[in-house]
Amino acid sequence: MSTGPRHILALIVALAVCAAACERKVQNADHVPEIQRIVQSTPDWVVDSALGKQLWEAERQFYEARGHMPAWVDGDATTEQWKDLVQQFKYSERHGLDPASYGAQEFEQLRAASQSKTSGTKFDAALVPEMDAKMTYAYLRYAADLLGWTHSSKQVHTNWLTTRKDEDLATRLADAVAKNRVRDSLEELAPTHPQYKGLQAALVRELQTPTGDGHLEKIRINLERWRWAPRDLGDRYVLINVPAYQMQVMEGEQPTLAMRVVVGDPEHQTPLFSDLMTYVVFSPYWNIPPDILRNETLPRVARDPDYLQRNNMEVVATSGDVVDPAAIDWSDDASTRGLRFRQAPGPENALGLVKFIFPNNFNVYLHDTPSDKLFFKDTRALSHGCIRVEQPVVLARYVMSERPEWTEDRIRNAMHANREQAVTLKKPIPVHIGYWTAWMEADGKTLTFTDDPYGIDPKHARLLPKMAPRPAAPQTTAE
Repeated sequence: MSTGPRHILALIVALAVCAAACERKVQNADHVPEIQRIVQSTPDWVVDSALGKQLWEAERQFYEARGHMPAWVDGDATTEQWKDLVQQFKYSERHGLDPASYGAQEFEQLRAASQSKTSGTKFDAALVPEMDAKMTYAYLRYAADLLGWTHSSKQVHTNWLTTRKDEDLATRLADAVAKNRVRDSLEELAPTHPQYKGLQAALVRELQTPTGDGHLEKIRINLERWRWAPRDLGDRYVLINVPAYQMQVMEGEQPTLAMRVVVGDPEHQTPLFSDLMTYVVFSPYWNIPPDILRNETLPRVARDPDYLQRNNMEVVATSGDVVDPAAIDWSDDASTRGLRFRQAPGPENALGLVKFIFPNNFNVYLHDTPSDKLFFKDTRALSHGCIRVEQPVVLARYVMSERPEWTEDRIRNAMHANREQAVTLKKPIPVHIGYWTAWMEADGKTLTFTDDPYGIDPKHARLLPKMAPRPAAPQTTAE
């Protein structure tokens, strides 16, 4: 066998070619068939729920749009997007969320096991497709949590109506990956309200220095309640916190007015929803609701024939005419069927001297009250569902401020006119009625834990995974 220079050179070239082939860099295109197979199936780590299926459909759209190329790795190497996403999973603690829900530890362990002193991080190429798909799904789950999609307000209160936020997560994710703005794309989904930010700061303190008494749990459930709230509350709006028995009128991020309120008792719970205040009624009639009429008014009339006259109440026939109570046969169901009862305007009217209307299916509104002493009680869940306000004149002046002809004197005169008058607001004002048992006071620094008059907190707490106190993850760049 010849071992001359020509044969040695050929051997060296062959070894070089072999080495080059063995060292061939893993390409993103190498992962396409497996990623396509994964997204066309439904892995067992996809949550089996309506939301889980929605997120998985968004994942399919995301990968189809990018030709099933991986999003979080470059061949077999870590990218900045990969690092940012895992770091953001850890930062989820600051939203009261659990990083374990997004697999943060699993992804970090994979990276740690793939590191070497000479070549940095190189993932096992066979692991990349599923890891990439899992990371995408974790991003979508985190986004859904920040949008308030994961749980429904109706799961904790039958009459808590919220509107689900619209968001095209597949497009948001594609933009985040392409522009390397993963963190911002997620943080933009969280509420920006001062109450939410204040609760976040309180959460960090509680994680670092636990105070106990269930405070950590309360902060977390109230953060989620803010995620249920509308993204845009309005330039100025009325904000009512039922368990705090407080109302604030907000302009931007600052409270302009603050006053005590009386809300529905546990048997007549105030519904929780958002709507638009469109008009004010001075010297209002009180049209007695059917349940109050049936359970309270009629039994009193039966016992005391002078009850209606003494309380300035009128009986109204189906024709709309006021009828004489003495002319009615109260023992005849046919004679009483269809009758309405109302209390005439005046200082003893149950609605006081003014009511503030934001039309809704619950027939709930803000109003004055002749029972001012109720505002001095610590617990003020005392009404039949409507909300009584402590300073009706101040509120009326504020909501009528864009109608300068309505001076304070004119407002007071209309309130005492004993003649009902409705006045339309020049610009509707959003009204948001919510239930927050951890609440930042008007100074923006003091956190108050309130009562839970409707027993909502335990139901809500059961929906959230447990979180043990520990130092909250800082928002720093992963190495």
